[in-house]
Amino acid sequence: MMAAYLCGSIPSAVWWGRAFHGVDVREHGSRNAGATNTFRVLGPRAGVPVLLLDVLKGFLPVRVLPIWSGLEPHSDAWTAFRLMLALAAVIGHLYPVFARFRGGKGIATSLGA
Repeated sequence: MMAAYLCGSIPSAVWWGRAFHGVDVREHGSRNAGATNTFRVLGPRAGVPVLLLDVLKGFLPVRVLPIWSGLEPHSDAWTAFRLMLALAAVIGHLYPVFARFRGGKGIATSLGA
């Protein structure tokens, strides 16, 4: 569960903006750390990679972590575990520990989950 939260906590919009454009997207546009604001502030060359990273933050924990859970695939417990992982990843995007709990809206991460 913690791994899914930490994966969701990776602030891809903030890190991408700072690394490649020297801009913190949370200081411009809607002041949101998500793909939509990255599109608005930095354009599609930054927005598309951030969107893909945000989708992966939801997709990877839900697909990879259940493999190591020891639960029988497609059982009720396995499905419930995957739902909890999805929720943890989205909460990580909303309240990222790596960005002082100022995250995005969780749309792309929810889509990936």
